[in-house]
Amino acid sequence: MTIGSIFRGVDAGQRALDYHLERANVLAGNVANIDTPGYRPRELVRPAEARSTTRLPLAVTSPEHVSSTRAVGASGETEVIEEGVASPGNDENAVSLEHELAKMSANQLRYDGAARLVQMQLGQLRYAANDGNGG
Repeated sequence: MTIGSIFRGVDAGQRALDYHLERANVLAGNVANIDTPGYRPRELVRPAEARSTTRLPLAVTSPEHVSSTRAVGASGETEVIEEGVASPGNDENAVSLEHELAKMSANQLRYDGAARLVQMQLGQLRYAANDGNGG
C-alpha cells in the first residue's frame, strides 16, 4: 500500500468540498443578480456531467443561444454554463429566487455530507496513526 492510496478517499472528499464551494459561489452570484436586467442564471458543472448520457445534449442553433465559459478551480476543471430558462421576466432577467434557494440548500446538504465523510476518514487515519489508541 502506498502513501497515495491511503489518502485517496480524503483527496476525493476534498475535491467534492471544493466543487460544492465553487458551486455555492456561482449560485450566490445568481441571487446577487436577481435585479439585473437581462441576466441569465449560471450553473457550475463538471465536464463529465455536461456530457453525461443520462441527459439530452443541448442543440445550439445560434452562437448566442447557449454561452459557456470554462473555469479551472480548486476542484479541477469545471464549466460554468448559462442555464436554459423557459420564460424570463419583463426585464429579461431569468433568475427565480425560489429555484436558486432550493439549489443552494441542496448544495449545502451535499457539502455537509462530504465534510462529514472527510472528517470520518481523517478520524480513521488518526486512529491508525496512533496504533488504535484513539488519541
